[in-house]
Amino acid sequence: MIKLRLPQRSVWLIVGILIFSSAVVFLGLRGKRIWEDIATSQFNQQQLAIARSIARGLQNYFAFLKKHLAIVSQFKQNSLSQSPISAQPEIQGLPVIKITIINPAGQKTVITSKEVYTEPHLTKRDLIYLSLINKRQKNYISDTYLLSPNTNPRIWVADIVYAYAQTAFVWTIDVLKICEKATADIRSGETGYAWIINKKGHFLAHYEKSFIGENAFVARAQRNPAISFSRINLLQKQYLLTGKEGMSWYVSGWHRQRVGLIKKLIAYTPIYYAGSEDKGKFWAVAVVAPIDEVKNIVHQAVFYQWGLTFTALLIILGTGGYIFYQKHNYARELEEEITRKTEELEQTHQELIRSERLAAMGTAVAHVAHEIKNPLIVIGGFANQLLRSFEKDEKVKKKLGIIVKEASRLEGFLKDIGHFAKDITPQKETVDLNQLIEEIIVFVEPELVNRKISLKTYLTPLSPFIHADPVQIKQVLLNLIKNAVEAMPEGGQLTIRTYKNNEGIIEISDTGKGIPKEILDKIFNPFFTTKKDGTGLGLSICHKIVTAHRGKIQVESEVDRGTTVTIILPLTVNKEN
Repeated sequence: MIKLRLPQRSVWLIVGILIFSSAVVFLGLRGKRIWEDIATSQFNQQQLAIARSIARGLQNYFAFLKKHLAIVSQFKQNSLSQSPISAQPEIQGLPVIKITIINPAGQKTVITSKEVYTEPHLTKRDLIYLSLINKRQKNYISDTYLLSPNTNPRIWVADIVYAYAQTAFVWTIDVLKICEKATADIRSGETGYAWIINKKGHFLAHYEKSFIGENAFVARAQRNPAISFSRINLLQKQYLLTGKEGMSWYVSGWHRQRVGLIKKLIAYTPIYYAGSEDKGKFWAVAVVAPIDEVKNIVHQAVFYQWGLTFTALLIILGTGGYIFYQKHNYARELEEEITRKTEELEQTHQELIRSERLAAMGTAVAHVAHEIKNPLIVIGGFANQLLRSFEKDEKVKKKLGIIVKEASRLEGFLKDIGHFAKDITPQKETVDLNQLIEEIIVFVEPELVNRKISLKTYLTPLSPFIHADPVQIKQVLLNLIKNAVEAMPEGGQLTIRTYKNNEGIIEISDTGKGIPKEILDKIFNPFFTTKKDGTGLGLSICHKIVTAHRGKIQVESEVDRGTTVTIILPLTVNKEN
């Protein structure tokens, strides 16, 4: 029997190779898991950012609906029931299914998109809304509920209720339409999408159209009874349906056109559609994507890493250093690939919230105006000095005069831009509206006389007291009076009224040339003007100041008949009304 005896050096070489190979395998597997964890964590963080953006967008949209429908309820309360929804331009394009008007006598008028009719009986829900009048609760948003259990597809709605003049105005809103629009173009990674459920567990939006309006627990089970959805069901019960935010994973039986067991990443957050102050009314938005979309990036890089490793093991004696170099090189490429994918996800998220960054434009405009203002003052000053030096040279004098004039005009324009761009934070105090008007009249009366404009004032005997910044409100009134005077170059009549109806109201009317209907909705846009030398910022600044006071500004005008501007401001609670 022949015994094979290896040299001691060869034995140690083999042991070294085995130890090195084991270390390489161990480090490779561990590195793969670490990169997978990093990639999935960063991916899910981006999904959570997308979910928050969707929630913020829906909350802002409902805040807009509350304000807009409150205005319509208040100012059209007598004409709402005169025509169907389709004939009322103020609510065209809004997801309003019907309007219900209920008075204390129990009379109920229902307005749909096609007809207006009365109903003899009040439902339990109607009685609850009618009770808001006695509770002096001016507005209310209901829980999401099924409009009718017999309709197919199911329609889920929420009611926005306003109580005015002893009457309840109930606006029934199609929440499925709102949620579908909010999630329609959402894409997380390559194929990820968003879905929304209410706190009762019914889908309000989903990529699978057959799921919309259905119970989430039941719809999944019916789609594939062979799969256990215990993890996603537990996530929904403990987190999504209790208003919590977080990230996790679950197993599904499909994803878009793919079929089979698919592990998905999920990020979720609540949507407080009734406002952040009412946390009892919420939906949950979830953004999901297959986890293998993230891991495939890691797997591809690791595949090349392993190929390199096993090749290196065959030539370890001569290329040991080269192997470690290549491993480091591929690890760096892997990190760059993950970073690139993360940047793509961040770009998608930034596209969703780019409207929020527009607010920075105001700061940029202010900075540019500041940078231009100082050189402009120098130009104007030097031009003035040179003007005095060239009194006898008419050509030079004329040119310098133009420079001085244009520099002065630009200084005024930059001043208006500065007022528009700066943050308006009112320094509020209790202000007597009548007294404020009288102070303004003393200031403008000489100019009105010079312009052959007669002034009529009708100030309410019961002075409206508002909580406002008197300097800013004076700025608004002076700007509006200036516009009215400029609209009457041949003279005319200026009328100023004050009165109160749960709010302090100022009306400024002129008999000037008026504003054409086609541009009436643009007059508050920054830099929009019909004046030859106007900047288009005066009314924008007025609108900004009134809005900062939680008020409203409205304009009615008729060409060649005149214009009426109405300012509505909340009354202070510190004075008797």
